[in-house]
Amino acid sequence: MHLFLVKEDSSRFPYEDRLDLVLKGTADIPRLTVHRGSEYIISRATFPCYFIKEQSVINHCYTEIDLKIFRQYLAPALGVTHRFVGTEPFCRVTAQYNQDMRYWLETPPISAPPIELVEIERLRYQEMPISASRVRQLLAKNDLTAIAPLVPAVTLHYLQSLLEHSRQDAAARQKTPA
Repeated sequence: MHLFLVKEDSSRFPYEDRLDLVLKGTADIPRLTVHRGSEYIISRATFPCYFIKEQSVINHCYTEIDLKIFRQYLAPALGVTHRFVGTEPFCRVTAQYNQDMRYWLETPPISAPPIELVEIERLRYQEMPISASRVRQLLAKNDLTAIAPLVPAVTLHYLQSLLEHSRQDAAARQKTPA
């Protein structure tokens, strides 16, 4: 099994931190290879709309190049025959990307063999699908208690340390005369 980590540094969490969390969080999964990602898989170069996520831009997303690169070059090199994704109930851009994957990976006749798309139902907590967006909302409220059942222990520890550093920085700024 191959896990491709989005390389773009466009979120609150730096790429190297995310990589560390993924490596620690998946250490117990046998036969899993974590790939560092690149400009050729889910990047601003091949799929810019994923990073814009403005509702008015969604209809203009161009996923064909991203998925053809994956199907024609990455998948054959790694022996990939299936691509696993989670269902997407919240983000229209990601939901559309999942639909586009089904088409571009399975359907059109191109020189590379088809790849079966397997959509896995999202984990739920208290009847709500778990999502990174929800975790970010709770983090903005400093609600680690609500975050705890939604994330792996290594991620919770990371978020706790982020909030602690944030508090320390705020306290230091208050002590500094203007």
